[in-house]
Amino acid sequence: MAIKLGAGGGGSNVNDVRFINNSANLITTESGEVWLKGGVTETDLTTYPDATAALAYAGTTFSTASQATSVDGESDIGWDGTYFWLLERGNARVYKYNASGVYQGSNFSVYAQDPQPMGIVCVGSDFYISGETNHKISKYNSSGVFQSDWSVPAPRHFVRAIAYDGTYLWLLSNYMQTVNKYSLAGVYQNVSFSVSNAGSNLHGLAWDGTHFWLAERTTDKLFQYTAAGVSTGFTFSLASQGTSPYGVTWDGSALWTVDNSSSAVFKYQNQIGCGDRLEGTGNNLYTRIK
Repeated sequence: MAIKLGAGGGGSNVNDVRFINNSANLITTESGEVWLKGGVTETDLTTYPDATAALAYAGTTFSTASQATSVDGESDIGWDGTYFWLLERGNARVYKYNASGVYQGSNFSVYAQDPQPMGIVCVGSDFYISGETNHKISKYNSSGVFQSDWSVPAPRHFVRAIAYDGTYLWLLSNYMQTVNKYSLAGVYQNVSFSVSNAGSNLHGLAWDGTHFWLAERTTDKLFQYTAAGVSTGFTFSLASQGTSPYGVTWDGSALWTVDNSSSAVFKYQNQIGCGDRLEGTGNNLYTRIK
């Protein structure tokens, strides 16, 4: 049932805040305004396109500790549209999890191609994995069977992470502090951009359809770059969830990072919401989202 707001306080524009004597998470007024309770987040940005959204931890996580048992632990994570695939460096294995983060009892070894795998990306039903020992990109099919590989010569070697933009692979070179564009067959496209301003300990790379995202271990932050490789200046701290982000992937609506220190995967996405504050009995802070 729609409510009628009193005349006191607040404004009438989207993103305005006011105190309302109500306890519902979402309230709709008689005039059609929609207000969101403080401390509650909304991720439906399509329904509320004018509300200001910000990247935030979504409160969703799952543990990888039972599978990534080596000292080196987790090195990257990929998403194939249905499942997550965790790459473990120490044991050189890939582990399968469903969308809820439940291990599926399925894994495969990549040790024969490189004993120190660093980056993984899913391309359809195939996997492309980078290794820091042999400096190659290895392709595996959906069953984890090795198909082929190609070399990444100096100075663009030491590939720590891989992203896929729907046509090309983008390789994060720790040696050069650059992201470099390659075809699926391993042909360098003579396109690269520097990411040195993001730090010297970059380990994760993802493409969300509009921007690149890089994870940096020393500062525990995500850094955003445009499709042309220009830093947007936007950074986001991951430190509250872990202190060693080793990989990042995009599932179509949210970013997921895998953290080596906490042996867990964390979900981040754009959310609408305001802080949770009270002003007297029964009055909660709300922000207008429509």
